Amino acid sequence: MHAVTWNPAARAYERTEGPAPAPGPNDLLVAVGAAAVNPVDAKMQGRIPADAAPRPLGYDACGRVRAVGDAVAGFAPGDRVFYAGAADRPGAFATHQLVDHRLVAHAPERLEDADAAALPLTAITAWEALFDRLGYTPLSHGEQPERLLLINGAGGVGSVALQLAKLSGIHATATASRAETRDWCARMGAAEVVGHSAVHEMPDAAFERILCAHDTDSYFAEMARLVAPEGRIVSIVGTQEKHDLAPLFQKSASFGWEFMFTRPVQKTPDMARQGEILAAVARLCDDGKLQTTRTATFEGLTAETIEAAQAKLAEGRQIGKIALVW
Repeated sequence: MHAVTWNPAARAYERTEGPAPAPGPNDLLVAVGAAAVNPVDAKMQGRIPADAAPRPLGYDACGRVRAVGDAVAGFAPGDRVFYAGAADRPGAFATHQLVDHRLVAHAPERLEDADAAALPLTAITAWEALFDRLGYTPLSHGEQPERLLLINGAGGVGSVALQLAKLSGIHATATASRAETRDWCARMGAAEVVGHSAVHEMPDAAFERILCAHDTDSYFAEMARLVAPEGRIVSIVGTQEKHDLAPLFQKSASFGWEFMFTRPVQKTPDMARQGEILAAVARLCDDGKLQTTRTATFEGLTAETIEAAQAKLAEGRQIGKIALVW
């Protein structure tokens, strides 16, 4: 096999060769055919110690199972699967990857590899944020009364969250800055789309639920003002500054986090839920209810390709997801 690994000492990607790893009891060995880039890749580059061994990043994948561990159930060699994996294990920028089968689902039959690979990390994040953290009922048949404000509706997570919100009867107001991102949010299912600066003009306590998918530091004070009594705020973006929680006290409102890698990295008792979430996502895709959010594709498993895809993402103007195929 070969991989494109991140060398923390050289602070660069490099091609490496070696034998395919053997699966542990709970692992699948997957021949990866497509992956995707995410902001977490760049964040991981800065967090890996300089003296750590090089390893591939990449936390979205679609491919074929080549071997299974002794404790694996529900998967067999030849199965086409998709997953995000775990941030504490080698990632998907490789021809072969080991992944815990509890984090995996069979890939949507209607989607090609690149489209399927664009979904796992953002779909799990959006699902966990809306249903596990904010308390909405997934795929409800009726309208849910709690109004949602989604900050940054056109990014990878926002693009899936808006689709899930519409499928679940959630009235979602999304923020977007440009004409093309506003149009995208409307296509994804937003009931309303407003400019990012519009949050400063909204009335107090306007939303029972708020999901922040961009720059928590900049929006924290406004979110504390906009959340309704007994409401909930969830962010997927870490903070660099300290924030006063006191404004939430008299409202009995809560602030919490959604970090997709909590379950796989912390090995929580319910880590298999991520495989279940992806199975539900695959069904929605095959039923024509959920669409891929891939809007750009780079070809080839090379350092140059990965760097180019990450550079495009870092521009901050990306709508949806960027996939890699090889």
